[in-house]
Amino acid sequence: MVPDMPETVTIEKTICSHCGEHCDDEIIRQDELVFCCTGCQTVYGLLHESGLGSYYDMNAETPGISMRKVADDARFEYLDDPSVLHQVVDFTDGKQARVTLKTPQIHCASCIWLLENLHRLNSAVKFAEVYFDKREVAIRFDIATLPLSKLAALLSSIGYTPDFSLDKIDQKKEVSPNRSTYLKIGVAGFAFGNIMLFSLPEYLSGPQGVDAQFRTLFGALNIILALPVFVYSSQDFFRPAWLSVQQRQWSMDIAISLGIIAMFFRSLYEISTGLSPGYMDSFTMLVFLLLVGRLFQKKTYDSLSFERDYRSYFPLSVIRLRDDGTEESIAATKIAEDDKLVIRNGELLPADAILLDEQAAMDFSFVTGENDPITLKKGDLVYAGGRNTGTSIRFKVSKPVSGSYLTRLWNNEAFRKPREETLKSLSQKFSRYFSPGVLLIAFLSALYWLPSSPATAINAFTAVLIVACPCALALSAPFTLGWATNLLGRAKLYLKNGEAVEHLAGIDTIVFDKTGTLTEREKGEVRFVGRNLTENELQSITLLLHENTHPLGRQVFRQLTGSKATKLPQGSIQQYEEVSGKGVQGKVNGVLIKMGSSSWVDADPSVHAASLKTSASSRIYLRFDNEIAGYFEIKTRYRAGLELLLQSLSKHSQLLLLSGDNDKERSRLEPYFGVENLRFEQSPEDKLNMVQQLRDQGRSVLMVGDGLNDAGALRSSTIGVSIAEDTSAFTPASDVIMAAESFSKLDRVLDFARRSKRIIYISFAISVLYNVIGLGFAVTGTLSPLICAIIMPVSSVTVIAWTTLATHWAAWKTEVSL
Repeated sequence: MVPDMPETVTIEKTICSHCGEHCDDEIIRQDELVFCCTGCQTVYGLLHESGLGSYYDMNAETPGISMRKVADDARFEYLDDPSVLHQVVDFTDGKQARVTLKTPQIHCASCIWLLENLHRLNSAVKFAEVYFDKREVAIRFDIATLPLSKLAALLSSIGYTPDFSLDKIDQKKEVSPNRSTYLKIGVAGFAFGNIMLFSLPEYLSGPQGVDAQFRTLFGALNIILALPVFVYSSQDFFRPAWLSVQQRQWSMDIAISLGIIAMFFRSLYEISTGLSPGYMDSFTMLVFLLLVGRLFQKKTYDSLSFERDYRSYFPLSVIRLRDDGTEESIAATKIAEDDKLVIRNGELLPADAILLDEQAAMDFSFVTGENDPITLKKGDLVYAGGRNTGTSIRFKVSKPVSGSYLTRLWNNEAFRKPREETLKSLSQKFSRYFSPGVLLIAFLSALYWLPSSPATAINAFTAVLIVACPCALALSAPFTLGWATNLLGRAKLYLKNGEAVEHLAGIDTIVFDKTGTLTEREKGEVRFVGRNLTENELQSITLLLHENTHPLGRQVFRQLTGSKATKLPQGSIQQYEEVSGKGVQGKVNGVLIKMGSSSWVDADPSVHAASLKTSASSRIYLRFDNEIAGYFEIKTRYRAGLELLLQSLSKHSQLLLLSGDNDKERSRLEPYFGVENLRFEQSPEDKLNMVQQLRDQGRSVLMVGDGLNDAGALRSSTIGVSIAEDTSAFTPASDVIMAAESFSKLDRVLDFARRSKRIIYISFAISVLYNVIGLGFAVTGTLSPLICAIIMPVSSVTVIAWTTLATHWAAWKTEVSL
C-alpha cells in the first residue's frame, strides 16, 4: 500500500493549473501550483496579475488552452509564404519584423494590458502596442525565432485571433464595427414602439382602468417584447460590467447595468403580481436612448480619429524622378505605385519599394529602434521607414504607405519621451473613482426611502445609477485635444499626439536654432569667393551637395542647378560622409571634396577673419584634395514677419538662440533675445546640454530647430518643433512638425493651445455641475428613470458640442487656421 501513495499524489499533482492537462513531459512547480510548460505558467501569472484570476473559477473543468498546443496550430501556416508575408507585415529584415494586426476581440483595459505584455508569453516578442479605437495591435518580434504563423497562433491561444480576412490580404471592404450596435438599437426601438402601443389603453382608460383580461394580455406581450431588449440589447452594458467585476475594478457600466436590472425586474414583479402595468415602455426606451448616446459618442470620436489618420497634413516630402530624368519634390502622401524615388543621405523611405541601384545601406532604427545599418542589393524589397546611410539611391515604389502608418512609426517607443501626468490622465483617474461613489449614493438613497415608500426607494436607486455619468468628464480632454490636433493639422502643424497641445499651453521658455529656422532656406543670395572653378569641378560639387540636406548646402545646390527640377550630371561618389554641425565629404570621380566649416576643411581661420565678423552671411568652405579653393558665401535672409513674431512670443516666454554660426549678427538679434540669451558657435552637443540644463531648472522648454542638427535638443525639450521645408530628412525626435510657411503663426499656435486648455477646464466644470444637479434631483425619488435616460446622453452631447464649437472658435479667434 505504501508504494501506491506517491503514485496517487503524483497523478493529482501533475494536472496543469492552467490548462488542466497532464504534465507528461515537463513539470514546473510554483508554490503549490503545477504547470505543464512555461507558457501555461506565464499565462496563469498574467491573468492573476491583471485581476482575471476568477477565469479559472468559471472554467473549472477546462480552465485554459494549453500553451503546448500553440506550436501545433496549423491554421496560420499560409502566413509564412513569402508572397503573403509581404502583404501582411509592415517591415521585416529577416531577423526582426513589425506587423499591425486587427483583433476585434479587444474590448477593455485588461485586453490592452495582456496584449502589451505579450513579451512575457514569448521572449521573441520585443514590443506590442494596442490601438484601442481601431481594435489593432502593432507588434515588433523576432521573426527568425517566431514566424508570423506562430505569432498568430499565440494570439489565438489567448483569445485574440487576428482577423486577416478583413486586413491586408484580401482587401475586402470592412464590415462596420457598429453593426451589432445598430441591431441592438433596432431591437430596443422596435420593442419600445410596440410596448407603447400596448400601454396606450392603460394610459387612456381613466380611473376605471382596462379589463383584467386585456391587462393580463398586454402585460404578457410587454414582457415578451422586453425580454430581447434585456437579454440582447443590454449586452453592451452587461458584458463590460461583468468584466469590470472580474477585474475588481469599478466602471460606469456596473452602475448602468444595476439600473437596467432594477427597472426590468421591478416591472416584471409588478406585472406578474398585478400591482401595476409595469414600466417596460420606460425600460425599453431607457436602453434605446443609452445605446443611441453611446453610438453618438463613438461615431464622433471615430470621425476625429479618421481625420487625423487619413486627411491631416503630414509634412514629409520626397524626390521623384520624372521620365526625362529630372527630379521634382512631392508630398509623400502623393506617392503612387511604380513611382521612381531618389532617397538622399539621411532621408527616410516613405513607402515600400524595390531597390534599383546595385547596393545600398539602410538604417531601420525608425522602425525597430536598433541602429545597425542593413546592406541591401539590387531587386531587394525595402520596407517603409528605412533611412539612407550612404549616397543617394533609387527605388521603385511597390506599395504606397498611408500617413497613419508613418504617424505610428513617429510614435515608436524608441523615440518617446518620459510620460508626464496630463489633464487626460487625471480625468481618467477621477472617472475610476466615480462609480463607487455613485453606487454608495444609490444604496443610501434606497435605504432612506425604503421604510416609507419602497416604490420611491427603487425609483431613487434606479434614477441615481442612470443619471450620474462620468462620460462628459472623461470625454472633455480627448475631444478638445482631438479637435485641436486636427485644426492645427489644417494649418500645417502636425502633432505627434494630442497631449502635445497640453504641453504647448505650458511653455515658458523657447529656444531657437538660427540657420534654416529663423532664416529662409531657399531665398538666400549665394556667391563664390575664390579661384575660378572649372565645369567639371562645378558638376562634382553638384553631385556631392545633392546628397546633403543641410539648409546651407541646399541653397548652394539650388544656386548651382538653377532649378528644382534638375537632371544630375554623370559621376560617382564614394566614401560619402556627413558630420552634423561640421560639413560633408566624399570622393567624386576620384577627387576628395570637403565642404563645410573652416575647421572641417582645415582652412586657415585667420584668413578673411575681419570680413567674416562683420558680414551678415554664412560660409561653406571648399577643398579639393589638398587645395582650399575658396568658399561659398550665403547672405542671411530672415523669415518674413520674424520681428513681430519674436516680440509677441517674448510677452509670455523667455527666448534663447543657440546657433552654430559665429556672432556676426548679435547686434541685430539682441533686442529680441537679450545679451545673455544669445549663444553662438554651439555644437549639437552644446544645444542638447543647454536644453537639458533648462529642463533641470524646472522650465517648460519649446525647442524650434531644423530637425537635422538639433535632434538631441528636440528630444530633450518638453516639446520639440521641427521646421519642414522641402526635405524628407524627417526627425522622429520632434513632437511637432511645422511647415515653414506656418512659422509666423507660432505665437498664435501657443495662444490657441492655452485657450484649448481652458476649454478642458470649462468642460470639467460642465460635467461636475451636471452630476451635482442630476444627483440632487435623483436622490429625492421624484425623477423618473426615463427622464434620467434622456438627460444622461445630453450631458455628453453638451460636452462634445461645447468642445467642438469652442475649439473652432478659438482657432478662428487666434487666426491659427487662416
